[in-house]
Amino acid sequence: MFGNKFDVNGKLVVVAGGSRGLGKALALELASKGANLLILARTEATLQVTQLEVEAACVSSKQIVDTRAVDLTKPDEITRALRHYHPPDILVCTAGGTPTQVGFLADIPPEDLTSCMESNYYTTIFAVQCCLRLWLVAPQTPSPRHIILTSSTTAFLGLPGYIAYTPTKVAIRALADTLRQELLLYGKDAFRVHCCFPGTFLSESFSQSQEYKPGLTKVLEGTSIPQEDLEQKIPSAREVARKIVWGLEKGKTYIAVDFQTELLLNNMRGPSPRFWAVCDFFLGLLASFVWWIVRIDFDRKTTRSNVLI
Repeated sequence: MFGNKFDVNGKLVVVAGGSRGLGKALALELASKGANLLILARTEATLQVTQLEVEAACVSSKQIVDTRAVDLTKPDEITRALRHYHPPDILVCTAGGTPTQVGFLADIPPEDLTSCMESNYYTTIFAVQCCLRLWLVAPQTPSPRHIILTSSTTAFLGLPGYIAYTPTKVAIRALADTLRQELLLYGKDAFRVHCCFPGTFLSESFSQSQEYKPGLTKVLEGTSIPQEDLEQKIPSAREVARKIVWGLEKGKTYIAVDFQTELLLNNMRGPSPRFWAVCDFFLGLLASFVWWIVRIDFDRKTTRSNVLI
């Protein structure tokens, strides 16, 4: 449990969905720790801007930062991009978000339900599958290869307004659990699977989603306040990225970036790996009481909220 369990210096890290938001913040953080980066995203213009910023964050002139415009819902495009280099040491999956797919089920177009699953789940599982296939034909490495998946606090707490988004993040958590166990087939120390659970953080996607969220959603998640207050209350993407990398360096499998999410995680840990077993157990007990009260409050607010719809 001591020492750096996630040394990226000189290693090749692929960030799928790394042109903006949390993916970009993680790319910047990893560049500052000596990583070489291949950033995959859909939009070429955004990638070019991100590449310049990430290059500026590098600590050595020997570091490589490259980008590829890729549709992450198309495995063939992902594979072609990955084959430009030797198999990566680390895969970080951060594509997704829900900027325009918020709302109540009766109001969301069916095509938005489909696109939300594609952008949040399929982009992740396809990137993992393409990378894994390259890894399995390559020689074993002296250190484990890492896969970092990005779920969300919503994986533990369903709120009205996130009905399209929440199932995709529950799926990511299930993918992490299943993948972690499946990869033991290839050796105990061949792979490490991690899953991070960020809550709300400041980003372009968050600002855009605020325009579409129902009033009830904002009340329940605590974002029904003026913009200047939001900026004081909500962490930046870079702050969240630092906490995620800190958790990876400590060797955590599941990484919650705030106390609220830590409570939710331990209330719903199930068979997922623990880090501090005793502490996690007592947090789970505390959460069982706290979230019983919070759920009653949320139900009351929802029942009385027809004026917010």
